[in-house]
Amino acid sequence: MTMPKKSLQPTMDLVRAGVNRHLAGFLAEAIAKTPHAPGFTPLFDDLAEFVLRPGKRIRPLIYLAAARFFQPDNVWLAPSRLACAGSLELLHAFILIHDDIIDRSELRRGEPSLHKLLERRTSTFSDRQRIGSNLALVMGDVLFAMGQRCLLESGEPKAAQQLSRLLGYIIETGVGEASDIVFGTRDVGKIDLDDIELMYLQKTTRYTIEAPLVLAAILGDATEEQLKELAVIAEPAGLAFQIQNDLEEFRKFEVSDEAISSDLLEGKKTCLMRTAFEMLNETDQGILQLCLNGIQPSEATASKVRELVIKSGATLRLQNRVETLCSRSLQNVCESSFDASIREGLEGIITMLCQITKPVSHEVAV
Repeated sequence: MTMPKKSLQPTMDLVRAGVNRHLAGFLAEAIAKTPHAPGFTPLFDDLAEFVLRPGKRIRPLIYLAAARFFQPDNVWLAPSRLACAGSLELLHAFILIHDDIIDRSELRRGEPSLHKLLERRTSTFSDRQRIGSNLALVMGDVLFAMGQRCLLESGEPKAAQQLSRLLGYIIETGVGEASDIVFGTRDVGKIDLDDIELMYLQKTTRYTIEAPLVLAAILGDATEEQLKELAVIAEPAGLAFQIQNDLEEFRKFEVSDEAISSDLLEGKKTCLMRTAFEMLNETDQGILQLCLNGIQPSEATASKVRELVIKSGATLRLQNRVETLCSRSLQNVCESSFDASIREGLEGIITMLCQITKPVSHEVAV
């Protein structure tokens, strides 16, 4: 069974709807089965609302699309497949909850982050911020367990093998998160761009792109060598996806916004910041370092960082890198040992991802 590239786009809404229905049903059942006092029900309500917010559902989409050509059995939206796809989204939400706490992000998908939602439920306490964060950490851990159960109880014959692989990616994500935290303590000029890109791969892109492909390939009895080929195919596209995300975050940032970019607040050492530093003159490099290393970042420092990034021309350089990475990923598909139908399917998925990372205008006024 072949997977024409043009067939991916019309299925996106169908896949999202199917995954969302499964997630809603699974969460309702899982929460009902979890012993808890009635007073704790609002915590679970907030958790379910957080997970079910509208999103791209990139990981389930990649998994279900890939499963169509690795295991062409015409059951790609069967309950067992949707359960596997849903587990990827549950584990993604678990990572987002912890990431928001680490970054002190107040918003997620346009709504309050989970720790902020739970903070509101403890508004009568003087240390409600700490309590809200602590509750979100625990609920995130609950979601981590639910995500594993969703996969293990999916009914897929290779669920245990898939989960073992997936947990490896989650471990690597934790290592990447730790690297991100450590890099935040260092001067931007003392971190290599290669180290930042490795952190991106570990923290985000491997569990986002490679993991769904590998889990789907396991359904079709892919060999270890073939799984390694998928990693080679996924890596450039994954980096392009994350770099474009940085560019989009920067494009949307305005100093008049109520919430200053969390990356700027935390002094995050992103590819965009490292590239801008490299392209600035020595005086501007010093100013950028001072802004990123400030103890109490403000609108003024964030505005200065924005000005320096625009001045550097780093956004254009990175947009060109995004396009180069997408082309490399497609080339890796062509050079792989997979048969023609699987190569066509992989090309369709990479093309879809490249469309998501298509160039956008970054011509914003200083």
